[in-house]
Amino acid sequence: MQPAFSQTTVLRQVGEAWIQKLHSQADSLFAKFEQGGGTGYIDEAIDLDRRALELCPPGHPMRPVSLMWLAIHLSDRYNQLGATKDIEEAIVLDREALNLRPQGHTDRSSSLGNLAICLSTRYNQLGAMQDLNEAIVLDREPLPARTP
Repeated sequence: MQPAFSQTTVLRQVGEAWIQKLHSQADSLFAKFEQGGGTGYIDEAIDLDRRALELCPPGHPMRPVSLMWLAIHLSDRYNQLGATKDIEEAIVLDREALNLRPQGHTDRSSSLGNLAICLSTRYNQLGAMQDLNEAIVLDREPLPARTP
């Protein structure tokens, strides 16, 4: 007789719970940073997001979410501290997350929006018109699916 849950299923559920816990801790640390805590809080939050992403190899169902959270915290750190490498990495991560969410995916619009925000942010810093143009295209993509 086959057990109700295979060992792989149990390990995946435990792994996903651990990944969610890492992201939750990272979010709490980021909130502490926003409330006037030192940069160590945002750095630790990003380290936790990186650890969560390491647990999500290509093909893992939580990889897009882990990419998104790391990108969000890198973008937020860029907005607070201005390190260009943070916004550059956030864009790379957001692109990967978007590629993992094809047309019709329920979370595609959030990936589109996150990438568009990062591109607009980089445009504001560097003035590269292609970033602004791409952000506009990305922001327009979900509109046809929502209009009658």
